[in-house]
Amino acid sequence: MTFKLLFQKHILWSVLMLFAFGSVNAQQTATIKGVLKNAAGQPLELVNIVAKENQDLLTTSNEKGFFELKVPANQMWTIVFTSLNVKPFEKKMELKPNEVRELNFVLESKENILKEVDIKDRTTREQGSLSEVKVDNQLLPDASGGGIETFLAAQTLGFSKTNELSSNYSVRGGNFDENLVYVNDFEVYRPFLIRSGQQEGLTFPNPNLVSNIKFSSGGFQSRYGDKLSSVLDVTYKRPKAWGGSFSASLLGFTGHLEGCDKSKRFTFLVGFRQKLSQYIVRSLETKGQYSPSFIDVQLFATYLINEKWNVELISNYANNRFFFAPDSRTTKFGSVQDVKQLEMAFEGSENDRYSSFMNGLALNFFPKENIKLKLLASVYNNSEKETFDIISDYRIGDVETDQSKSNYGEVSSFRGYGGIQNHARNFLNTGIYQVAHRGTWITGKHSVAWGVDYKHERLNDKINEWDRLDSAGYSLHYFDDQKSFYGDSMAPSANPTISMDNVLKGTFTLNSNRITAYIQDTWRLGKEERVTFNYGLRLHYWDVNKEPVITPRVQFSFRPKTKKNADVIFTLSGGMYYQPPFYREMRAMDGVVNLNLKAQKSVHIVAGASYAFKAWKRPFLFATEVYYKYLWDIVPYEFDNVLIRYNGLNNAKGFSTGLDMRLNGQLAEGLESWISMSVMGTFNDIEGDKKMVFVDSLGNTIKYVNSTNSDQVRDTLFQDIGYQPRPTDQRVTFNLYFQDYIPKFPFIRFNLNLVFGSGLPFKSPGADAYTDKNRMPFYRRVDAGFSGQLWNPKWAKTKTKLSEGFKSVWISIDVLNIFGISNTVSYTWVKDFYNNQYAVPNYLTNRRINAKVVFNF
Repeated sequence: MTFKLLFQKHILWSVLMLFAFGSVNAQQTATIKGVLKNAAGQPLELVNIVAKENQDLLTTSNEKGFFELKVPANQMWTIVFTSLNVKPFEKKMELKPNEVRELNFVLESKENILKEVDIKDRTTREQGSLSEVKVDNQLLPDASGGGIETFLAAQTLGFSKTNELSSNYSVRGGNFDENLVYVNDFEVYRPFLIRSGQQEGLTFPNPNLVSNIKFSSGGFQSRYGDKLSSVLDVTYKRPKAWGGSFSASLLGFTGHLEGCDKSKRFTFLVGFRQKLSQYIVRSLETKGQYSPSFIDVQLFATYLINEKWNVELISNYANNRFFFAPDSRTTKFGSVQDVKQLEMAFEGSENDRYSSFMNGLALNFFPKENIKLKLLASVYNNSEKETFDIISDYRIGDVETDQSKSNYGEVSSFRGYGGIQNHARNFLNTGIYQVAHRGTWITGKHSVAWGVDYKHERLNDKINEWDRLDSAGYSLHYFDDQKSFYGDSMAPSANPTISMDNVLKGTFTLNSNRITAYIQDTWRLGKEERVTFNYGLRLHYWDVNKEPVITPRVQFSFRPKTKKNADVIFTLSGGMYYQPPFYREMRAMDGVVNLNLKAQKSVHIVAGASYAFKAWKRPFLFATEVYYKYLWDIVPYEFDNVLIRYNGLNNAKGFSTGLDMRLNGQLAEGLESWISMSVMGTFNDIEGDKKMVFVDSLGNTIKYVNSTNSDQVRDTLFQDIGYQPRPTDQRVTFNLYFQDYIPKFPFIRFNLNLVFGSGLPFKSPGADAYTDKNRMPFYRRVDAGFSGQLWNPKWAKTKTKLSEGFKSVWISIDVLNIFGISNTVSYTWVKDFYNNQYAVPNYLTNRRINAKVVFNF
């Protein structure tokens, strides 16, 4: 019975197939074929050719631009040619049976360069603080060894970076932990334990691989993450031909290779960087053996499966080692009439290692021309080891300032001797695993974007560090195991212990999960789309503090119509910007981790205007913004050089407000220069911080109480301290990035980079909050250099493989910190015989000359 059923089914399918085959053969067909090219004569691959009346009749052009399509004869057909890279084209035709018609078309590209640049620039300006950053100058004088932060300083609004050794930067009163960094939609991270610029390696974004950079100083859209201050959005390029570069200088080596296969389906970028900071750090006042080694390797590859599907792969490996064995230090400080000198002798060493590995994979899908769907997965692993044992003996003395004396400029007498010991055994391992989805849908005058992220975090921290300051017995405390230091007897027992300063000790393991999501819409209003409105919402949930976070954000831009058709855009943006905690904020200064820490919260209001104009027949752009940020539930912190130490509590409120201005344009034809200036103030009010106030019988405050007026004190009051400057309260910053060339010799260029920043607030260790009134000296630095082009293929009289192999060869000579200004980054605190405390400045790098050669091929 079963065999009979199978036989009947087989006969039925055979009959159906015969009828189908017969009907197909009965219908006569014709053939359309040809080759598709662009205006440059290059073949167009992956162009869709489809019959409009029956979309089952379709084909795709191959890598040679060839296509072939069979259609039923004796019918009128509309053949449509479409691709993401060409404008849609239609051709109507009717073919006879068995006819073969050859159609060779030159299709028009969608890329109208002038219009595209204008629209791209205007779209960026409509997003308020969002700035396009150019990193096309490989010869900019720079002491950092190849980071992008030098370019950001002058080209963005509200950006402050006043430490040439560090990649840390502050934006509108925020610290570095309040900034987001993305590379091709992947969020990237940096080591957590770094405490000085000398230890830092290279930042993730590699300038040689960059296609474009966008930077927002605040009031950014919902598609960007949950931070209080800024967003750096980097996109790597997709090369269309083979090329590369190599550069070598006294500060390191960089190289990159880019290319694609013949079909241009597969593209790749490979970048290598090595930072050599021995030369630059040897200009520091602390002498010794510096052996830093910073290496970075990156890969970015794409593969076009077909017109609708493509894959991206990004990979980064960074291995940073820092070994330092200090030997001696001599620092003069004080005023003109009261000069002090600190002399230190060291023993011991520091040995740090920071290694990270990141892999990201993305799958892009274009179901329609107006829809893009993206799936991302990434893994970030970071291993950090910080170990040091350094003992220093110091002496501090008075320097003779009388020029008539024979010992002028030398120490005339010593005020104190002492010792400092720094110890650390810190280990941190971090793993961040993420899957995400991004989508965009363009319909009419609306552009809708959405995204969902899941992130799993693993962290294992082991910390053991302490300091000891011994100024001839004044700050070295002994504790008896049976009697207190302040007990009946001050004599130590047989088993005394030593009290250490800044003791941090413990282990901590964290396994957590985060879910974030956003949706936003950009709506262009009016026939000429002079009004743009962006509105969106973000969601965030972290399973450690179990706090749901919802933050709405809006942006509004208006391009008025003027009689002279001036290109002016006004913007207004704002919303709620919350920063859920990560491990850095959770760990207090005593090492205790607060698992109940809530998100730091802020509201941004940013109003701005930009004006594009021409001067000397060259393009210029002026942009300005005024902003106010209100902050609450923020976590107070202090700086230890570049390391941020939090108190681990949401016990402060604050605000930041200021004005930013930027002007950029071609002062020299073909070379763009930038100038920017910011005026800003940022303050916080820490809950529970009070100061003791002494009053007399009339209720008047006695500012200083001593033996002569102590009898006048009638009462002691505790008053709220109120708002005090935050550690990032840098009132004024000024940046200039200038390029020019020698007239009649355009192959010889001059580059100038100038940075000014007013002093940051600081206080002595253990001081109360209300004493935080001292400020560091102004940061002032000028780097300048000349560069000359050694080779240009146009100069060759005869073409050879060697002459055409190199696009250009440049050499440059730079003077870093040309005026040799000693800028202060932090302070070393010491005491004398009389228990007076001195803040000895730790200076940044001195004048250095750097030579560099760049090959582009």
